[in-house]
Amino acid sequence: MKSFQAYYILIFLPIIATTSIEVPNYAKPGCKDKCGNVRIPYPFGIGANCSVNEWYNVDCNSSTPYLSALYHLEVLGVDLETQTVTVNMPAISKCSQTKSVDLGRSPFLFSKSYNWFVYEGCGNAVMMDADGSLLTGCSATCSSDALRVSNKCFGTSCCQTTIPGYLKLFSMNVTSLVSQDGDRACGSAYLVDKNSHAKGRFSKNTLIPISLLWTLGDLDDDQVTCCNGNGKSRVIVDLGNGTSVDTWKCYYDKPLKGNPYLSNGCYDSEECTRCKNDGGICYNEGKYNVDGLVTKWRQNCTHTLFLEGVRPEPKHKSHLGIFLGYLFRFHLVI
Repeated sequence: MKSFQAYYILIFLPIIATTSIEVPNYAKPGCKDKCGNVRIPYPFGIGANCSVNEWYNVDCNSSTPYLSALYHLEVLGVDLETQTVTVNMPAISKCSQTKSVDLGRSPFLFSKSYNWFVYEGCGNAVMMDADGSLLTGCSATCSSDALRVSNKCFGTSCCQTTIPGYLKLFSMNVTSLVSQDGDRACGSAYLVDKNSHAKGRFSKNTLIPISLLWTLGDLDDDQVTCCNGNGKSRVIVDLGNGTSVDTWKCYYDKPLKGNPYLSNGCYDSEECTRCKNDGGICYNEGKYNVDGLVTKWRQNCTHTLFLEGVRPEPKHKSHLGIFLGYLFRFHLVI
């Protein structure tokens, strides 16, 4: 009987050790990280003392999150990699009315990478800056038998274009044309998150999902300790009008899961763990958009240490190579 018990324990213990699951932290200690089905990661936070500053405070009302300091906008999602928050905004322009949207002193900017400027109707729609200068626009022709695809704008009854820069303020103006059946339809122009627009049109909606770039300033530096001792990379965001916003973000040079904006917020991914167990070194290779911001990480595994962009022969292995390669990052967003 004793030999059976010892044999049972020796086999069972390794199984327990290999099936333990590490759970990442997304919110500060003592704070909730979800409101309804929406994850709210730090630097955002639900409740007092849970966010990096008051602009990132989130109210959770009836399982729906809202940015309490920014027009009480509903939060649809936060993306730590792309540094964006998607919010629901009221429709901002209809027919010939001119309306403006101003993010004021907030640390948020309308993202030029993740939004479309869309006009549904027939006529002309333009976007202007604070002094009335033209930023962008598009035109759509009238047709009663136009081919309508739910999320495509080909210039007939619908048009779309990009915006020229990250914006704090803009206004829109729409001039409708008379259609072939003599009806002067009421068109609708709006800024919309690209991923959301891919799922359908929004001309009849009162709320439109919009992607905002969130930025962190020097005053926020002491409130954030990047996970696993990783550093902070500076990012200069070009506003397209001769001015820029200096911000920063936590970066990590190896595949991680969780929240890089918390000192204990992330851990090695499964791929990275397998790589290290095999004697290799795992590292991230970023996929950047035209603005220099990371849109996706590609995970890699190597058994050769290397300077960033240079792979020496195995006999030149040195931990200094990794240190120098990832000591400092600097991005210019144009």
